[in-house]
Amino acid sequence: MTRPTEIVLVVEDELTDVVLRKVVASIGNRLTVNRSVITRGSGNMRAGLSKYRGASRVLPHLVVTDLDRYVCPPALLADWGAVQMPGSLLLRVAVRETEAWLLADRDAIAAMLGVSSGSVSRQPELEIDPKRALVNLARKCRKRRLREELAPAKGSANQVGPAYNARMSQFVRDAWDVGRASECAPSLARTCERLSAFGMP
Repeated sequence: MTRPTEIVLVVEDELTDVVLRKVVASIGNRLTVNRSVITRGSGNMRAGLSKYRGASRVLPHLVVTDLDRYVCPPALLADWGAVQMPGSLLLRVAVRETEAWLLADRDAIAAMLGVSSGSVSRQPELEIDPKRALVNLARKCRKRRLREELAPAKGSANQVGPAYNARMSQFVRDAWDVGRASECAPSLARTCERLSAFGMP
């Protein structure tokens, strides 16, 4: 039996770490996560890119960042000076952010929030702010506790509720399906495709 290839995840936040661990697991037992580096934002990730490039010579690195306000992934890669990367470092871009990948499993997110699947976008990667779209869906949730955990209180300056990361991480572990989500999130589908060949000799 072939020994799994160990990889290092480099992500912006804890929720993306949970998502990528599930994506890696969906590839099968050929890959396993050695550890995660959580950069707390794309600025720190960009600043550390040369360091991750060097470290990838020891263990392959999967680096995933949000597209945010860039026009398209190639524009981000060009701005970061990351057009040509070594084969040991896979840099992928979530369009426009990880929450679009979560919304892409429309049935699961609708079931969690108790809303109709028809109220969830069929093209979540076209949302200007997927996180806001998810929070706005949460405001419609009939379960008061869940609504208050995911959505910020009225007048709050916070983007999300106090238990947003914990609740959405639980959703990813228990209900989110990579295959279903890939059907509505092209950048996720491409990431899975590239990852399936990553680390191979």
